This record gives sequence, C-alpha cells and structure tokens, in this order.
Amino acid sequence: MKKIIYKIGFCFLLVSMSGCNKFLDRVPLSSPATGSFLNNETEINVSLTAVYTSINWDFGLVPYQSATDAWTDLAILRANDLGEGTFDTYDAHPANIWKSAYITIQRANTLLDGMTKAKDKVAPATYNRLEAEARVLRAWAYHYLAFMFGDAPLITKPLLPTEFYNQVRAPKADIIKFVYDELDEAAASLNWMPFERGRVSKSVAMGLKARTALNNKDYDIAAAAAKSVIDNAGLSLNPKFGDLFTRTGQKPNAGNEIMLEILYTDALATSRTNLPLGNASRAAGGQSGRFPGQRLVDMFEAKDGKRIDESALYDPAKPRENRDLRLKYTVALPGDTVSMNLVTFVYDIYKNTTSFKNADGSWTVKSNADFDNAFGPAKSGVGYLWSKYTMTDENAFLSRVSFILMRYAEVLLTYAEAKIELNELDGTVIAAINKVRQRAGQPDVATVNENNQQELRKLIRRERTVELAVEGFRWFDIRRWGIAELVMPGKVVGISKSQTNMPPVPNYKTSTIHDLNSIPDYTGQLDLRYTRETRFWFPKLALLPVPQAERDINPGLTQNPEW
Repeated sequence: MKKIIYKIGFCFLLVSMSGCNKFLDRVPLSSPATGSFLNNETEINVSLTAVYTSINWDFGLVPYQSATDAWTDLAILRANDLGEGTFDTYDAHPANIWKSAYITIQRANTLLDGMTKAKDKVAPATYNRLEAEARVLRAWAYHYLAFMFGDAPLITKPLLPTEFYNQVRAPKADIIKFVYDELDEAAASLNWMPFERGRVSKSVAMGLKARTALNNKDYDIAAAAAKSVIDNAGLSLNPKFGDLFTRTGQKPNAGNEIMLEILYTDALATSRTNLPLGNASRAAGGQSGRFPGQRLVDMFEAKDGKRIDESALYDPAKPRENRDLRLKYTVALPGDTVSMNLVTFVYDIYKNTTSFKNADGSWTVKSNADFDNAFGPAKSGVGYLWSKYTMTDENAFLSRVSFILMRYAEVLLTYAEAKIELNELDGTVIAAINKVRQRAGQPDVATVNENNQQELRKLIRRERTVELAVEGFRWFDIRRWGIAELVMPGKVVGISKSQTNMPPVPNYKTSTIHDLNSIPDYTGQLDLRYTRETRFWFPKLALLPVPQAERDINPGLTQNPEW
C-alpha cells in the first residue's frame, strides 16, 4: 500500500482518466507513500508528469478557466449555471474545482516528499529544477483556492491517515504568503525559458506571483514580479493575435508569448479538448453551448482607439465595421465570414439560409442551423458565438488546440495596471500598454492621458477585458475591482432582434464607476435585443462555497459567510 500515490505517473500512462481518478481517490491504509518508487530521475519525471496532468481542471473536456467567463457579465452557458447566482453548497462546479486543486496539491506533496531519497542519484541542477517545477504547480493550485474560496487547508506534505479528516482552513493571507515564498524559492532553480515546452519556468513563476499579487492588491509586488519577466525573459508578443488560438498558429509559438498551456497529443486518442466543439456554430456542426454577450462586444473600441460611445467612427447600424481587430478573433458577429470545424461560412442569425464555401472556392447557399436550431445562438443564446478557440483549423470533435494558462500579454497588462494603481506613471507603463494595443492595430495611448491615473485605469480595465476574454480572468477582475454588484444583476443582453432596426449606442456614463469600468446601460433597449434570464448578485458570491460534501466528511471545515 505504500506505493499507492507514487504510482500516479504510471496511472496516467496506463489507464483512462476516470479509472485513474478512482484509483487516486483511495486513501493509504497505513502511512504516507514512502515505498520503492522515485529512486531516480526517470521515476521523478514520470510522477512530475502526473502533477502537470492534474492542472488540467476541466468538465466535459472543457477547461474550467474558459467556463468561468460564462459565470460573469461577459457571457452565458446554454443552461443556467453559476452566473445566475442561485446555486448552493452542493453545486458540482465548486466541488470539482476544490477537488482538482487538492489533487494537484496531493500529487505535488507526494512527489516532493518522496523524491528526496533520489537526491544523490540526480544531478543537482536537474534535481533542483524538478523540485522547483513541482513547487510552482502546487502554488498554482493554492492561488486558485485563495481567490475562489478564501481560507483553505494549507497542506504541504503527504497526510497521515489520521490527518485526512481533521484539516482546518488556513487564513487566506497565510496562503498568499506561502504562494509568494514558494514562487520566489522555486524561481531561483529555474531558467527564464522552460526546460521544454509545456513545463513551468522562472517566467511562469514570476508571472504567477504577479497575478497573485494583482488579485490581492499588492501592487508593488505585482509590478516588481511582472517587470522581472519583462526585463529578463526575452519574451515578445505573437504578431498575429488570431494565431494564439488555433493549433497551427500555436505550434511555432511566435515570440514565445505562450508561457504555460494545456497541451494535447496526437499520440493518445483521448487527449483532446471539447472547447471548440462546445462553442462552434450549429451551421458548422458544432454544439454552440456557450455564448458571448453584448457587454463584451461593446467593450471593444472603434479603430480610432475610442470607446464606442465616444467614437465618430462607430456606427451602431454597422457594428462590425471600424472595430478593434481582436473583436473578430474573439466574437463572431452576424455577417462575419468564419471557419469552424473545417467549415467556412457566413455567420448569420437573421435568415434560415446562409453561404458556405466549397472546396473549389465557390460558394453555395444552404440551410442555416444557427437561425432555427433550438440550441443555436438565436434560440438558445443571445445572437453571438465565440470565435476565440473556435476558429481553430481542426475537426472540432478531435481538437487538440492548446488552452493557454499564461501568456506574455497578461504580464504586460498586469505590470501596467499595478503601476497605474500605485500612481507611478512613466514611460514603461505606456510602453507595456502600447505593445498590446499595437498588435491589435489600435492607436497608442493618447498623450493627454499618459499622466492621468483615472483615464489610464479606465483604459487598462477595458484593455484587459478584451485581450483576455474567455481565458479565465473576468471572474476575478470584477471582484477585485468591486464591480460585481453592478455588472452581474439583471437580464443577460444580446444582439438586436432586427437586422435593420439596430438599437442606439448604450449609455456608459450613468455614474462615475460605470464610466470607469465601461459598463453600458441598456435601459430602453431590452425589447429590441435578444435577452436571456435575469441574474442575481448577493455579497456571498464574492467567494465560492466550501463544498458541502467536504464538510460532511470533515466537520472542522468552516463555511464562507452567508452560505
């Protein structure tokens, strides 16, 4: 029984994910794993691979990070979900995230504890690197626990059987400090570039420290960590934004912008993602189960670099025209020519037919499932489809496009936001923002705004939202910005019901905080637009509940307020 946890690496190589999870759920009957495994570098790498595998937190082969945007004001799922604000402590999603985090932590702890007996058999630099990678992955899990659940058990070693059911929650502040310390110590044994693609590096460690500090409003720590990556890692942005989200575009990883990703392999039939399939058009054979909303679309600037309510270029009758190019590669609007599931067609929700491109380059008009399918974007969504991750050049049923967990654009925006919050406005802040905007074809920061903290704060919040949409950041951002109570309640709003009678530009200036956060008010327009259910917001939703099943087996676990 002592070998049970050390076998996790081989488990992933030999059995299915579901079978492996059942195997791993078994508790050692006598003591933590201290058996004959982890005696050399090969065995350490096998177990470390299992730790890496465990950070793919998904449901239905869809990464949880992408799903969390549908729990915010930017998007919806086809079925009611956490975004509606009416779930309880028995909901499967908080339980799955909690469990996933602790599986990562368990595997990392077991590896870190057991690998010590091989220390004299592995080159010191290699041993230190492997140990550091495991520590970064453990810190990754604790980052999510801290900001999604607050206080949580802080477990740093394999547990004795007598310890499994008497764990208590450590204060969030203690978890944050642990994450900072772990990342600093691990970074010392890592190079700025990963040992091989898919592994963590010093860049990832410092990027995670910056992300953690930004979420915790430790702006000086966030700025310093992000700046260390900017100054030392040698990273740059992929010149083509759309290439970041297709499998072909990801392969060369131009600029090494992708810092950490969930990788899939052709060598294993079960290694795939359902993210493109679940987002893709019904007309292209997809399942269209997740949809962006109007608020996200209206966050993208016009080509002159101004918000749509302030731009002379923006025409509400032609919302696709003269827009930030990231809009096309993030959201599919009616009239866009898109390629999904190896089908190129004109996306439309207003007619029961649309145009499809043939293999010879000609076009044919065929029936349009996006118009009349009961589960499509017109009948079940609010008129839009995701194009980010969906316009990948693959059969959507066999997609292996990587899901990005960290990329350099985030580091640049984190640095800029932290410095803006510190009111330390200098050329490095403007340069970081402009790098991201220039890739999108947007004008540089206006000179008049370069020393205006409030205008830069408004810009960076908008920039972060459009650059990182459906990548797993909005759920955290609306909480740390203190705007969830403003953006979450009310109807989910979508596109105009009529192709010829388009609603006017919404009002962004109902209050100073609405203007600062680019929150549009659609009062008076709801009858003209597609809408979905009414959502609710309660203060308790700032954190997820500790899963009731965990508290049932461990009564010492306290619950978050009001749950």
